[in-house]
This record gives sequence, structure tokens and C-alpha cells, in this order.
Amino acid sequence: MIHQNPINKTSITSFRESNPPLPKSSLGQNFLVHHGTIETIIELSGIRPGDKVVELGAGLGAMTTELSKKAAGVIALEIDERLINWVREKRSLPENVELRHSDILKVSFQGLAEEMGGALNIIGNLPYNISSQVVFRLIEERDYINRATLMFQKEVAERLISSPGSKHYGILSVITGYCADIARLMDIPPGLFRPRPKVTSTLVQMEFRKPSIVAVDFAFFKDVVRQAFQKRRKKLINALKGLASFSQDEILHSLEICGIDPGYRAEVLSIEDFVSLSNTLARAVSCRNNIPEDIIR
Repeated sequence: MIHQNPINKTSITSFRESNPPLPKSSLGQNFLVHHGTIETIIELSGIRPGDKVVELGAGLGAMTTELSKKAAGVIALEIDERLINWVREKRSLPENVELRHSDILKVSFQGLAEEMGGALNIIGNLPYNISSQVVFRLIEERDYINRATLMFQKEVAERLISSPGSKHYGILSVITGYCADIARLMDIPPGLFRPRPKVTSTLVQMEFRKPSIVAVDFAFFKDVVRQAFQKRRKKLINALKGLASFSQDEILHSLEICGIDPGYRAEVLSIEDFVSLSNTLARAVSCRNNIPEDIIR
């Protein structure tokens, strides 16, 4: 169920009076300035008093400050040095907060997990222009992440939570759903941000877990999914022609082994269907090249 947070306009922090640096559209900066919503996000995130948290995009430090009251430790990452300097000057951050200049698309989550002594709890208001890229980075290092509570443009959130047959079901749905349970927590209207975005935002939580069916070659699994959805209106037998080094007969045979109609379109396949198909195609390559199957990883 989506949480509905009553909006109290008086809890919107004064944005202009604090004279923060002007937001950069190139960095996708839209700052959440509604204090009540920030508190609700932290409550919904499931963060407990002993937890250590990584915040992606500290912005004006409003979320950072509230996180510090509940978490044992916070590492807040921010790419914009102007904001880091402003937060250090305007906010009295407690000792359990470390503000770091960092690009969240390049940071090592493995390194952060080792530093913090365990799998990460991540929270953040992601810039809309890189949100999908951030998700794929988290998936790459999912072994070091327990939970991620993140804010997305509503349209991207729809893609994350969609099921087969939905118009939003696609690459992001399949690859994320392969290794995470995803829950939609709440929608947040544009008026609670400064500057005000043109779209509604949605808070989503991803709990990383072991997949129900393991892809023997995860990189190849992603390639198959991308190829299938690249031209989503095409039938699978035609959409998958772009897979390098596979003949049409091999693709057709693999689809038949998996019980998948070659005339289907990608949007009707389940995550398990995609895993089964990628594993079958990978085995076809190993048989063709006499590669032992146990090293196709």
C-alpha cells in the first residue's frame, strides 16, 4: 500500500532565505524541502538506531540532518562542491555524519561496505537524469547492499515495479526484479521540491536478494533482455537477431526448448523466462565451442 503523508505547508523549509547555491539543471538538482516528508521517508526506510547509512546525493543536507538523529553513522555523498561547502557552513552536522565529495556513478559500494563493516543501507533523492544508471550500478554491486530506499521520477518507478504485460514493463523491470524485491512506498508532489520539478516523484524500496533462478552468465542475461526490448514491438525471433554469433536456427531452437513462442513479444515474458532463455543460449555456445558448462559464468 502506498503511504499517504498529509501535506503541511508550514513544514516546508525556507529555501530562499537560507541563500543556497543556485541549483544546476545539468546535475538534475531538485531539493526536497518538506520536513514532514523527509521524516516520513526515513520512517518508511526501516532504518534502525544501530544502522549505518549511505546517502546518495546530500544536496542541502536536510535529509542528512534527520538521518543523523536515527542512524549510528551516515556517509553522505555529494558531487557538487558548492553544496558541500554550503552545508558545512549552514548546518551543524553531528560527529556521526561524514560528508564526502563523490560521484555516485563511480563510487565503490564494495569499498563502502568494507569500511562500514557490513552490507549497506542506502537512501537518497536521485537526480532524474541518472537514476536508471544508478540502479544498474547498485545491481552490479548488489552483494554489498542490503536495502536501497530511493526517490525516482514516477515514470521510472513504474518501470521498476511493473509486471509482464504492462506498458511500463521493460529492461529495468526485468534486470532489477531478477535480484531484488521492489516496493512502491509513496508518491511525492512537485510542490515539495525546490526548484519545482514538472513531474511527480515516487519513493521506492529495493531489497536485494538471491535470484529465484540463477543466470549462469549475468552479463549475457542482460544482453538478451536489452536485445529483446530494444525493438519491443517486434516478435522475439526477430528482436533477438541482433545477438552476436547466433544463427536464427539456434535462437529458434532455444526458444522451443524454453517453451517460449517465437511469435511472442518481450513484454509478455517473465523474468524466469528471460533467465531460462539466456541460460539455454549460453549452453548452446558452450556446446558449439566445447566449453565445459561449469565455467560459463
